Amino acid sequence: MQPRLSAERVVQSAGRIPSATPLFQIDCEWKGPSLNVIMGESGSGKSTLLKTLGGVWKPLSGTVLFEGRPLWSAKGFDQDRRLLDRIGFCFQNNALFNSMTCLENLCFPRSKRRPLESDVERRKIAAAWLDKVGLPGTEDLMPHELSGGMQKRLAIARTLVLEPDYIFFDDPTAGLDPITSRQIALLLIELLESRPALSFVVTNDQDRARSWARKIFELRAGALHEKDLTT
Repeated sequence: MQPRLSAERVVQSAGRIPSATPLFQIDCEWKGPSLNVIMGESGSGKSTLLKTLGGVWKPLSGTVLFEGRPLWSAKGFDQDRRLLDRIGFCFQNNALFNSMTCLENLCFPRSKRRPLESDVERRKIAAAWLDKVGLPGTEDLMPHELSGGMQKRLAIARTLVLEPDYIFFDDPTAGLDPITSRQIALLLIELLESRPALSFVVTNDQDRARSWARKIFELRAGALHEKDLTT
């Protein structure tokens, strides 16, 4: 089945604070493998929207549907584990485990989502992903021993090691120098072309946005608007 994500009257505020002024109300649907960019002014709620679509935060109201199925329970904060296993999220701060080696950082999500997988197979797959993102020979290094660009590559590998059908990247080139930023941008394109998924990227970089996606959305005045690429 083709990936399909729907946001039906999804309302969210900063930090999910019910008493706060809502940042946005979204009604939108995305179908099939594609890379979609979300842009907007600082404070408009781009990262909040990404976390809401990607299952990190439950909407204050409304429903996020994956192939017609809600990720969150109607009451409480239970999630559909089968859907959650198909989602990959790459945080802006990388969210790596500093107490784990590079290889262990990649093995960890597979141990949680693929408990029947052997340790040998898990380590083999993790090592292969380190190679794919340009980090061969780093298996036993700790995240703090890596440069900023290398940490971002590791975070991307950890996001993709489960080969998710839905992928969310929160500003993956933020804080990187121009050369490293371009390398990361090209790496994302290469990896997503090798295994298409329904993907979303938050960025403020116009050049990166145009190189990544045919569809660019702007979060403006509490609503999501498709951006005209000719302007």
